[in-house]
Amino acid sequence: MNRLIVLLERLVVAVGIAAAMLLVPLVLATTWEVVARYAFGAPTIWAYEVGYLLTGSHFLLGLAYTLRQGEHIRIDVLSAHMAPSTRRRIDAAAYAVVLPLLVWLSVALFNYFMAGYTRGETSGQSALNMPVWPFRAVFVLSFTMFSLQVFCELLKSLMAPKNDQEAQPS
Repeated sequence: MNRLIVLLERLVVAVGIAAAMLLVPLVLATTWEVVARYAFGAPTIWAYEVGYLLTGSHFLLGLAYTLRQGEHIRIDVLSAHMAPSTRRRIDAAAYAVVLPLLVWLSVALFNYFMAGYTRGETSGQSALNMPVWPFRAVFVLSFTMFSLQVFCELLKSLMAPKNDQEAQPS
């Protein structure tokens, strides 16, 4: 089971690193737009939409990686005073509830992606009017990766030692 978790988390990390790399073209596009607009008096027709799509893609593709790193916002008012085994059981229950919803959402987003692709939908956000299917593919990939990471977190919380001798935090 640990091998499966390691394999899936390597995939999540690879997608997370790719998401971080999206900042490079985002900064370049934004810089070019500012220079073109203010130095040359010739704003671009594509920078707004490219920036919009890259920002959204960066955010979505980072979801699973953020969960893997334990960086999602968590309210620990109550759980900070619980034993680690109790926290793991609560986490396992939460992941068990969320996982089927994320899988369902991933399938629904795939259908949404296919509909946009087959109809040749475009964004209508700018004069560039990009096709929407690449961004919808990002939706599918993002929520699929998020589902995989939630599955890994569920497995990790279930595989934790059952006979905790840890003292309850004060």
